[in-house]
Amino acid sequence: MQIEKGFTDNWLQPTGAQEKLMRQYAGCQRFVWNRALSIEQARYRRGEKRLLGKFEMMRQLTMWRNNPDPHSNFLKAAPVHALQCVLYELYDSYQRFFRGQQVRPPQFKKKSKARISFTESDPACFEMDEPNKRVRLPKLGWVKCRFTRHIEGQPNSVTVKWNGMRWVLSAECKVAIAEQTHPSDTIVAGDFGVVRRVTFSDGVVVPPIDVSWEEKRKSFYQRRLKNKRRFSRNWKKVVDKISKLDSRIAHIRKDETHKFTSGYVKNHAVIVLGDLHIKSMTASAAGTVEQPGRNVKQKSGLNRAILRQGWGELGRQMEYKQSWAGGLAEYQSEAYSSQRCPACGYSSALNRKTQEGFRCVWPTCGFSGHADEVAAQNQLRKFLSSDKGVALLASGYRASVNSLRSGRSWDSTRKQEPIEEAAQCTQPQ
Repeated sequence: MQIEKGFTDNWLQPTGAQEKLMRQYAGCQRFVWNRALSIEQARYRRGEKRLLGKFEMMRQLTMWRNNPDPHSNFLKAAPVHALQCVLYELYDSYQRFFRGQQVRPPQFKKKSKARISFTESDPACFEMDEPNKRVRLPKLGWVKCRFTRHIEGQPNSVTVKWNGMRWVLSAECKVAIAEQTHPSDTIVAGDFGVVRRVTFSDGVVVPPIDVSWEEKRKSFYQRRLKNKRRFSRNWKKVVDKISKLDSRIAHIRKDETHKFTSGYVKNHAVIVLGDLHIKSMTASAAGTVEQPGRNVKQKSGLNRAILRQGWGELGRQMEYKQSWAGGLAEYQSEAYSSQRCPACGYSSALNRKTQEGFRCVWPTCGFSGHADEVAAQNQLRKFLSSDKGVALLASGYRASVNSLRSGRSWDSTRKQEPIEEAAQCTQPQ
């Protein structure tokens, strides 16, 4: 089986001249993006609804590079494949917009906000020399590189990026791996949260990522930034410090997620997660001038707390690591999972009066427990009652569940008891 595998965060140690060229190449990519986008927007304003297309735009890119016009002939100094990759990204962005996968069409890139990176997509134009700790890049020559891990397979493309603290190189490789059979046969479900990052039905709780120190320092520098004149030297120094803190927070989140997912996917063959629309959940509550929003500050704090947890990245890593290990990662809706009683099946908002506490208000039940644990149990029961869950149970898989009453682990037969009890319960109208 062929998989695409990325090897990221290999530290580059360029010379001063090489670093200057890297920034120029990133600027050339930004120029090509903005110029191609302006051409497409001008065509649209003239009533031409059909896009020019990436192949026709690549022919124009060749003319820009060979034109004696000083406004575009500097592109000849940049690697041509890096500039072509930008056009692929631009028209991929258009296609995602047309399919409804992104809200806005492609936007112009500002120098102050654009990502500083460039990609080389031709394997003949770069070379990696791990024994001598160096990499050859087009029009840069050999650059010192500290490889963080052995690069497997043959790289198809490499990306050089400034991550806010240092230059890093990422390689995308095609690696052949054998078809895997997962060593476990258990099914587990998880519930995303803010106080608890994820709570799983087997009793495993992933604590939230602690970046409080970094966020305090970031707030401190953001306050200092208000007193600096824009684009002055001191202003740029503070901006660099904020950028480094942002990069540090992202690296901490990514590292913690990798450490957890790499170990957890080895224990369970099927992992069920909530299908959350994070963009909608973290939308601003500010409203408009005519209809201003309410509790804007509280909603803003909740949005930051949600985004800090990195739910989407955790799900992404679970998905591809399960596929490599021969397992399965599934998504399903989390609607009302923390309001439904796992003992009698009664669902009501009154069952959860506090953030953590769950107590069933059905007169003959009175079940109580932690709301996140209840939600994880309900997520698992919901999946097991689906067609795919029934088929997995019939093929020999079993559920991994913790008893909410006693704290002991349940087996696949014992876990069915609350489901039968829930089916017999008569819910109020």
